Amino acid sequence: MTDSTSPAKPVATAIRYLSNIVGCACLLLAAICVAIACQVFVQTGVFAQSYAMVGLISAVLGLLALMLARVWK
Repeated sequence: MTDSTSPAKPVATAIRYLSNIVGCACLLLAAICVAIACQVFVQTGVFAQSYAMVGLISAVLGLLALMLARVWK
């Protein structure tokens, strides 16, 4: 007999929810960093490379976390 409530099911659900939260937080951080980089560029004319790089890395990590949440079973 197989039990439909295996011990791995709550862990998979927790990983899925945590991945959603982390993915959304990373995308929010990416949006904030890009907004700051744009504001610095508009005000000073100097490209804020550090903010842009943090925004890019955060966006990639956020998308990867959301992909993990979607495919995790």
